[in-house]
Amino acid sequence: MSNAIKFGTLNSIVGLILGIYIAYSAIGNGYWILAIGAPISAFVCGFHFWKLIFKKSTEKRNGKLILIGLLTGTVSHYLCWILLNIGMNICYWTTGNCTGSLGDPPAQIWQMLIYGIVMTGGSLLFFGWITIPSSIGIGFLVDRMNKKNVA
Repeated sequence: MSNAIKFGTLNSIVGLILGIYIAYSAIGNGYWILAIGAPISAFVCGFHFWKLIFKKSTEKRNGKLILIGLLTGTVSHYLCWILLNIGMNICYWTTGNCTGSLGDPPAQIWQMLIYGIVMTGGSLLFFGWITIPSSIGIGFLVDRMNKKNVA
């Protein structure tokens, strides 16, 4: 299994745990979908940032691991909101369900590209202190596991 897959998988576990926590602790309906979107976005971001940053060289690993963790822990919030909005729109178009608390349809996908930035700010405020350091730690963990397997 490649390091990018390990990194993405471990980050998706953190996303799943936080998604389940939010679904059970949030006031209101509809937050259960975070238990689906958060792990997917964490895996996709983790996998792609690992591949992108370690593509050219493996020198200066510590700095790159911190950068990968920082990007994964941050960008995965935005991607999660976009994925959730796409899912909500598909649900609304196919079933007529998945409306807001007042019965209004979900935001259009092009609107969510902008609204997602605001939503990301809020989610980073509440959960970024967990996702960013854990993603950095996971990066160092995967790197250490790789060094132990090589030695």
